[in-house]
Amino acid sequence: MPPGPGPASDAGGDPRTASNPIPGIRSAGGPVRPGPAKKGSHTPRYLDWDWWWDLNKERFLNLKSKKRSLDAQSDTPKRFGSTDGQDVHVTTRRIRAAILPTLKIGLKDPHYDARAAAVIALGKVGDTTWPELIDDIKSVLGDRDKRVRESACLALGILGAKVAIPDLREIVRNTTKGRGMVSSGTDDVLTRTRAFASVAIGLIGARVNLDNGRTMELLHLAQKKSKNHDLQVGPAIALQIIPNKIAIPGMLAIFNDPTKDLYLRTHIGVALGKVCAVSATASLVSGLKEEASFIQCSSAISLGLLAKREDRITVNNLIALARNAAANRGARNLAMMALGEIGSSEGKAFLNDLVLNGDPHDQRFASLALGVLGHKFGDENGETGRLILNAYKQSKSEAQKSPMAIALGLLAHEPARDVLRNDINRRIYQDLRGHLAIALGLLNDARALPAIRNLVKQAGDPDLRKRAAISLGLLRDPEAVEILRNVISEPAMSKPTLGAAAVALGCIGDRSAVNMLAAFVEKREKHADVTRAFAAVALGFLGDKDMIPILSRVREHSNYLVQTEALHELLAIL
Repeated sequence: MPPGPGPASDAGGDPRTASNPIPGIRSAGGPVRPGPAKKGSHTPRYLDWDWWWDLNKERFLNLKSKKRSLDAQSDTPKRFGSTDGQDVHVTTRRIRAAILPTLKIGLKDPHYDARAAAVIALGKVGDTTWPELIDDIKSVLGDRDKRVRESACLALGILGAKVAIPDLREIVRNTTKGRGMVSSGTDDVLTRTRAFASVAIGLIGARVNLDNGRTMELLHLAQKKSKNHDLQVGPAIALQIIPNKIAIPGMLAIFNDPTKDLYLRTHIGVALGKVCAVSATASLVSGLKEEASFIQCSSAISLGLLAKREDRITVNNLIALARNAAANRGARNLAMMALGEIGSSEGKAFLNDLVLNGDPHDQRFASLALGVLGHKFGDENGETGRLILNAYKQSKSEAQKSPMAIALGLLAHEPARDVLRNDINRRIYQDLRGHLAIALGLLNDARALPAIRNLVKQAGDPDLRKRAAISLGLLRDPEAVEILRNVISEPAMSKPTLGAAAVALGCIGDRSAVNMLAAFVEKREKHADVTRAFAAVALGFLGDKDMIPILSRVREHSNYLVQTEALHELLAIL
């Protein structure tokens, strides 16, 4: 999918849309592009429910983890995706033998997107037991294209190489040594590259114990005034994903200081929730009432992570914000999602009422929030499922049905299977069909397989095909890999469709795809630039050492309505 919003206006205007030369390499899988409201909806795209879902869905789908767990539990000789009766799990040996050498070839590709995709994939596939990979990644820090240099910084973080921190610090600080690594040595390091390097330090800190000094250094960098928000927001994003709690008092002081930069306070506010700073709860409750919607949004996000189900004060304040028709729409959205994350009985009753009596926009977010609540706590799913299924049946708007379908999937409400399966075969608009496919995958409805396979095979909407392909993975369809291989081999395939099929193939994680994808990367004369780039992305997904990509820690629970240029790119990278 195209990238998320660019830097937003606190006044509520449409955020800037950054352009991507090839939609997909740095953007597929991210939220939809700002633009006209969807069919049946009058809400600006960046304020609708699917922005939140696209950035947070990985923790709910968790396709690779489910597949590997089932592989390990299976007693049958032939497992999902296997055509030879062998285990399809991508072993360490297989990664060394096939994926890594191919990605190293990709680092020298003449096309910048292929190089950028290859270096990110190297970070995903490799680990610190292979020290030579650090040199491989550092070899493109001085690439002629700034996007490749940024990707190389990020790849060092994704790899988790603690020994790379000194070099990343030099780049962040724009020292002579840092300039020598990523430029001619005289030109300043570009601001966005410095921001990416600071986030990379945070990604390393998410894997290994980052000492107090390094953590406090990020806090110091975040507070250092700059004309460019990225130089402060980059370190703030890093602090969101580092479990070290030494910086909490300093972060709380920043959040409570109205003279500090608004963008900095916004993303530090999110950090307080993501590092479980319970001591910040009272300040965040006060933040719900601040005039700046940026702060309201971040406060709601963090309270959803921090508040206990029995915390009535916090819950009532979130309900008040969600109910306030005069409040910023984005803040109201995130207050509803926070209520779903907290799971209190009062919050649930409020969300139920919105599904029954709210305006169409509130119904969409309230349904999704109830799905999150039921998925997280697993209580009373039958009652909530019946409520949402009834609302789904009664709705005449296809835009309304999509979040309700996803919610029913999250709730594992089995009575919804027949209804959703019947609808996916009707002539409905593509967005709904794609979300129905995901919902049926979550519901483990094997009877839906024929319809979902057809969606993958049909030429047309790439997002629909990608969602349908992911659904095949959720359903552990043994035919999925062959279907996707055929899609990739289509001679007149569009770039977005290629990206959707390649990424889905990587998500499914079948080892039989390694050779095919490797051939795309290595045989440059036979395959288009974008094909090689997407194949590198898919190899990164396929061989990722993490069950859930580590970059999801940046995306999930993010204040995606308040973006800088660097954060815009980060949320779009696969």
